[in-house]
Amino acid sequence: MASVPVLYTKPYSNHGGRLLVIIYKKNLNDAQILIKSPEELGGTASEQYLKLSPQGKVPLLITEHGAVPESDTIARYLLERFGGEGPTFTPSTLEARTRSNLVARLHDTYIAPIQGCMYEAEPPFGTFAARSKAIAELQRQWQVIEDAVDPQGPFLAGPELSLADATVFPTVAFLSVMAPKFAPAGTVWDAAQFFGRRVHAACQHLLQDPAFARVWEGVQGALQEWDQREHWKGMLHAGLRDNDAPTIFNRIIAKKVPSEVVYEDEDVLVFKDINPQAPTHLLLIPKERLLLSQLRFASPEHKSILGTLLFTAAKVSKMLRLGGFRVVINDGAEAQQSVFHLHLHLLSG
Repeated sequence: MASVPVLYTKPYSNHGGRLLVIIYKKNLNDAQILIKSPEELGGTASEQYLKLSPQGKVPLLITEHGAVPESDTIARYLLERFGGEGPTFTPSTLEARTRSNLVARLHDTYIAPIQGCMYEAEPPFGTFAARSKAIAELQRQWQVIEDAVDPQGPFLAGPELSLADATVFPTVAFLSVMAPKFAPAGTVWDAAQFFGRRVHAACQHLLQDPAFARVWEGVQGALQEWDQREHWKGMLHAGLRDNDAPTIFNRIIAKKVPSEVVYEDEDVLVFKDINPQAPTHLLLIPKERLLLSQLRFASPEHKSILGTLLFTAAKVSKMLRLGGFRVVINDGAEAQQSVFHLHLHLLSG
């Protein structure tokens, strides 16, 4: 007789939520599958848990065949093992099955790796070193999913429930708590705009289903505890925002004040100092201040731009064929800093 599988997950996990949707919709009971906390194995960082799930993440399924640590694989395992129970999550047409697989794949490949930009304390966020860029890419990828969703609905892949619904719905529940915290100041966050109208409409339709509503409430209820702990208080673009008065550099970046630009890209502006202290005297400034008025206020969130500034100094020195040069950062009025927007002085000659 086969043993009862055990699913280890956490209430806030959107990836675990995908599996709970399947379990609830199939009305599986404790005689068919057990749901437990990773704490029963000592937590996700414990030696015991890591032997079963080397990445130290949830969800994790333990079966008589061994450990299965990835949510999409677990989902497909559950659908096959309990195929005779409840909905199949497999549409009847090839077109809808292909659409479902595509939406789930887009989610797991391009949304899941960078969703940490909404809740992790510091970078990297997938391949992104800057939170703002990861957030912009997250929004772009939701629009990619939006384009892949069936325009007629009411489900993501068309008229029938699919694995795409189980995959995407918990992430929408998850990010609907977090994304508004990162909305630009003075704007009202709009779920349909963030996720896409089709995705939003499908999730609103799914929310009428008790199994999906149970997962939504579980995810959002768990995240309320994060709010109570002020989880986002120290995060740039959420709890931390740059509300200081703009400086002359903001006007130079906006081209409202003329400057002799030597180099410019999406992150950095380099221009000649109007009061040069050497034959070549350039200022390198980040285009976004991001609370970095002085070097002393640097945090892990600023690692990327600090490295970019130094790399740009080297790039410009080669471009101008400079010999030796100095890079100087004045920190504070007592160190002769006059503009409180971090900048590097590059001096040569």
